[in-house]
Amino acid sequence: MRVTGCELLRLRLPFRSAFRHAAAERSASDTILVVLEDGEGHRGFGEILARSYVTGETNDEIFATGAPELGAVVVGLRFDNQAALLSFLLAELESQRWQPALFGGFEAALINLLEQNGRWDPSEILGPRRTSAPGNCFTIGLGEASEENVRRRAREARLSGATVVKVKVGEENDVARLHGLNQCWRGAMPLRLDANGMLSPDGARALLGECAALPIQSLEQPYAAGDSELTAKLRDLYAQTGVPLVADESVCRLDEARRWATSGGYQAFNVRVGKCGGLLASSRIMNVARTSGIRLLGGSMVGESAVLRHASELLLLHSEDLPYVEGLRQNRSLLAFEPVEVVAYGETAVFHLREESRGSCCVARKRIDSAFIPSFEPERNA
Repeated sequence: MRVTGCELLRLRLPFRSAFRHAAAERSASDTILVVLEDGEGHRGFGEILARSYVTGETNDEIFATGAPELGAVVVGLRFDNQAALLSFLLAELESQRWQPALFGGFEAALINLLEQNGRWDPSEILGPRRTSAPGNCFTIGLGEASEENVRRRAREARLSGATVVKVKVGEENDVARLHGLNQCWRGAMPLRLDANGMLSPDGARALLGECAALPIQSLEQPYAAGDSELTAKLRDLYAQTGVPLVADESVCRLDEARRWATSGGYQAFNVRVGKCGGLLASSRIMNVARTSGIRLLGGSMVGESAVLRHASELLLLHSEDLPYVEGLRQNRSLLAFEPVEVVAYGETAVFHLREESRGSCCVARKRIDSAFIPSFEPERNA
């Protein structure tokens, strides 16, 4: 398999309804599709869904410089088997040249090309297929605590077949909304809270104290990932409340996972393929958690298209200790327009770009082909 071309499509994909949490609000997905081509006519798809408050990346920077630079590295390379591709991906990961969302998009496109060439086995990096049925985590964003709204969201979660619900917090009406939701479910639905780093120590303690009677499973990212006193604040909150704390924005890279595994503070990691740098990086982060006694949770990026969902589903299918990937089912219905059609052959996905993705939904396009490729060191293709 030789990569012969690369196309970058920046798309605006409207949501059916707006989604809001304490750090951001959006009514559309700003998505970059990476489409790699090989000499046999296959097209491998990857998706970049950057969040500046998560990994520090922006799609403006990625589309302007990062993606063209990485595309120029990839086009012209040849991978005859899975070992060759893994060798390349590992070397690039270790170099730390590329930011997570950017690298993950290109990794997915390369894997998708190799999938279609019949030379990719996800078990080699992710482990054997799971034998247990995964759960379903439904996510509820911030919103009014009116009785009508609370009942509507509770009904949506129930109809989705949710086994646990994640609720975004960070507003004055949090306590009333959580108690209202719990009443709708008669205390039978486990709750995960997510503050997206926007709580203060006093606010976090007050929230958990007033919700002590509720079936709270965990609190995700209570404080900002860049807080200089984060470790001490996390340890203090856990000691006082006993509620497990989940790292999300705090763990996007392997070195961050290693640091938290050593210093403590979090009892669980939320692993999202779209923020962790792809399947290979996600797998390495998960192994750090496993060897350190840290629980694992799976997440998706709000507004994922079918391209990134494919990677999220693969991670779930090959991770027995991952209880679910939160929001996975919701993303299928959140987008008003799906940019690709999918034909699945077992665990292999073939994507076909819809016409609208080159038309009304397309904000910008770039193409990189062999005419722009610099020379490469031979060992890259070993």
